Amino acid sequence: MATADIALIGLAVMGQNLIMNMNDHGFVVCAYNRTVSKVHDFLKNEAKGSKVIGAESLEDMVSKLKTPRRIILLVKAGQAVDDFIDKLVPLLEAGDIIIDGGNSEYRDTTLPANLLQAQRDYFGAHTYELLSDPGHFIHTNWTGHGGNISSSSYNA
Repeated sequence: MATADIALIGLAVMGQNLIMNMNDHGFVVCAYNRTVSKVHDFLKNEAKGSKVIGAESLEDMVSKLKTPRRIILLVKAGQAVDDFIDKLVPLLEAGDIIIDGGNSEYRDTTLPANLLQAQRDYFGAHTYELLSDPGHFIHTNWTGHGGNISSSSYNA
């Protein structure tokens, strides 16, 4: 039975701390790491006595999530993000949410249109500030053709 409110992939220091913060605020979090021994160690140590649950595979993690499913990725920027998204998409349904919580530059990851749409709908993550030019924002709507950041409508 699905019991977790949210899942987090990536059990480095930042991931562990975010999981414990969410736990402290009443959320049941499912922890997953590609190296499953890190999940076991985290549950035995830092998360001992908490509501945090672990998963041994992506399928296991997804099965433990309430719908709509919410998954935070805190993995190395770049190819690792793409790899996890590619593995997660077939396991998810419309309305599920993937959050790239790492430090990826928006051009580093090519998201399928349905994920771009979800980002637009749920997070407004379609507007990015350029790190190389602070104060300069780039806007991409779900079609990938751009748009007016002051507009609430999109012209495909």
